[in-house]
Amino acid sequence: MSRFFNVGNQSFANADKVKYIISADAEKARRTLQKYNADRNSDKVSDMTFSKETRSMLIMDDGSIGLSSVNATVLVKRANGEVD
Repeated sequence: MSRFFNVGNQSFANADKVKYIISADAEKARRTLQKYNADRNSDKVSDMTFSKETRSMLIMDDGSIGLSSVNATVLVKRANGEVD
């Protein structure tokens, strides 16, 4: 059974599919997107920030990327089932 966790702004991600959760400032986010040959408008990218500051990135096992406005430390706790 899949486990989903809140990545902010009433958006959820499948914890079993997340490969990496990294903290991201604007420059790091740009470089990571460039590395995966994607941009915010790409089908590979799910922008779950809803125009807020990007604080973390979720790299999924299929190569897709999720952008979140929640701190990476908080997302790791949520993915592990810890209450924040």
